Amino acid sequence: MAVKFRNQIVGLMRFSYPSRGGFTKSGAEREEANTTLLYDPARLERRFHLFENLTLPSLLAQSDQDFRMVFLIGRDLPKSWRDRLSDAVAPLGGAQVLALGSLQHYLAVRRAFAVGLSGKATHITGFRLDDDDALDYGHVARMRATVEALAPITGLEAPLVTGSNCGFFLECKPEGNQLYEVVEKSPIGIGLAMTTPAESSENIFRRNHRFVTQFYNTYTDATRPAFIRSIHADNDSDPHCSGRIERVDWAEAAPVLESCFPFTVEVLQRL
Repeated sequence: MAVKFRNQIVGLMRFSYPSRGGFTKSGAEREEANTTLLYDPARLERRFHLFENLTLPSLLAQSDQDFRMVFLIGRDLPKSWRDRLSDAVAPLGGAQVLALGSLQHYLAVRRAFAVGLSGKATHITGFRLDDDDALDYGHVARMRATVEALAPITGLEAPLVTGSNCGFFLECKPEGNQLYEVVEKSPIGIGLAMTTPAESSENIFRRNHRFVTQFYNTYTDATRPAFIRSIHADNDSDPHCSGRIERVDWAEAAPVLESCFPFTVEVLQRL
């Protein structure tokens, strides 16, 4: 396997990218309305607040830094916001900001993954992450180990989906943030990955993440809290849990949060 399997891990974040399709809320199919919504300064300030204080720290804290992260933006994103993003991700060794015009959603993400792939890789493990969610310290390392263990079993030519279904929902509310422990029964999109041969046209955005088990061999880990999903007024999709969800006290959750993520409870309470 060491000779035939050279896997490269590439993450993709759509950072307010105005794709044609790929959104849930109404109005997103019309390019002009979509761009106006996405580039609204107040909205972008809120997105950057979560990205800079939740998402990016979790990427910088990964125990395995041998991954690339492509940040997909619109070519017409105003320069001040583009510069702010470039400056923010500069400390992340594998970061690359990619600006594209408004393309059909799946075409855009295919191009973005291709940019992150080197010619030496036989396979790509491409994972998805939104700009307002966080991964645990060991997410990339666990992803790599899981794929290396399962790929010989499922077959090197067949797509393999891997992810985690245990974590936290962080509900951001003016009267005080609330924390929920969740165990999903259908795959959640945060950090969900697909491993394919490098030349394959398939990637993790090919299907709705909730339905990937209908199409691909899928393994999700329910043993360790692996993500923090933020819930707020700007969520594009409906932030619901498909399985068990239970509100937890901050003090009770503190030891688990601080052992798995680069945050104190005080930081999460202030987001």
